[in-house]
Formats: sequence, C-alpha cells, structure tokens
Amino acid sequence: MYAFVIGDHDMVTGFRLVDVKGVIVSSVDEAWHALSRAVGSVDVAVIFISEDFSTKMRDKIGKLRSSRIAPLIVEIPGTLGPSEAMDVRGIVRKAVGVKV
Repeated sequence: MYAFVIGDHDMVTGFRLVDVKGVIVSSVDEAWHALSRAVGSVDVAVIFISEDFSTKMRDKIGKLRSSRIAPLIVEIPGTLGPSEAMDVRGIVRKAVGVKV
C-alpha cells in the first residue's frame, strides 16, 4: 500500500522527494482521470489531491468518498494557497475526523 499525489509540478515534485508517487496534471479533466485511476488501484491507500483541482470537482469526489471506504482522499492546499486558512492538523481532522 502506498500514497499517491495529484497536483501541479511543484506539488508532485515535493512529494516525490519523500518517495510518494504521483501524477502532474494541468486541468480538472486530467485530475479527474488520474483520481479515477488511483481509486481503482488496489495498492493505493491514500490519495492527496491539490485543492486547485479538487474544488472544481468536489461533487464527484464526494460521491467517490460515500461509495467506498478506501482509499482515503485528502484535499490539500495547492500552489495557489489554501482556500481557507488551515494547518496540517486541520487537514487531517477534516479528512479523517480525528483530532491530532
């Protein structure tokens, strides 16, 4: 099992530095295609997706989350910055509902 990241060049490169696989996308369509493939992989446990793309397909992501237990889909601030001020603890709390 491994983590997977979907985002722009800078985000994916940063995650690759800590040995997290990912795909660089430049459009919402590319992000959705990458997300669909990652969700379909039995080896992916956690998917990190940039808010730069996830905010534009939140309904689709919501349907994925409600129809499956795994993998965990975590939206993280992209290079454009967070849509709302949030620290890492807030991101984890929002994603899994656990206070850290």
